[in-house]
Amino acid sequence: MKAIIFDMDGVIFDTERVGDQAWRQAAEEMGFAQIDDAISQCRGLNRADTKAFFEREYPDLDYLAFHKRNHEIMNQLLADGMPVKTGAVELLHWLRQEEWRVALATSTGRESTMHHLEAAHMTDLFDAIITGEQVEHGKPDPEIYEMACDAIGVTAGLSFAVEDSPNGIRSAAAANLRVIMVPDLVKPNLELRELVVTVQENLLGVQKFLEKFGEL
Repeated sequence: MKAIIFDMDGVIFDTERVGDQAWRQAAEEMGFAQIDDAISQCRGLNRADTKAFFEREYPDLDYLAFHKRNHEIMNQLLADGMPVKTGAVELLHWLRQEEWRVALATSTGRESTMHHLEAAHMTDLFDAIITGEQVEHGKPDPEIYEMACDAIGVTAGLSFAVEDSPNGIRSAAAANLRVIMVPDLVKPNLELRELVVTVQENLLGVQKFLEKFGEL
């Protein structure tokens, strides 16, 4: 059975840049100047792990107030809808046409995830949607990808994952998936290249890769 599991932020939707902007604005408003390292460290983490990171590394920052303000800014920035990544619609429809099993494994909470998918008319293009609060251990732990494989009834070693961030790539690789990297804000280094089967510029490239794979 052909199967593939997608990350959402930075892969399906162009949220990483918007998210970084919201983090920086919220941090500036709160007089917190050290946010760039936190952005890098928390990319791909779920809400619980992000909260734990802030409580550990920045105990003087009111994380709940920061999270609330960040969420407000994100809503303002995305008032006109979530920008979709190049090739996402085409790839998802092609996978459905070719009868692939398709899942989503995102660190984002379910309410936001479903809102974004419904607004983009993508909900029905996934056979299973696993979100951040469903797992005890977020990325880079493999739990979310293992759960996604179970949800669509596939073997990890025979399936693909599409990721953009180091934490997500480590998570999918640890779950024994064949990882395709589509870089967003983080470019592939030697460590990441050793964990993936290919690096593609965008999701149109992923489709071409999978088409060739199907011919083998």
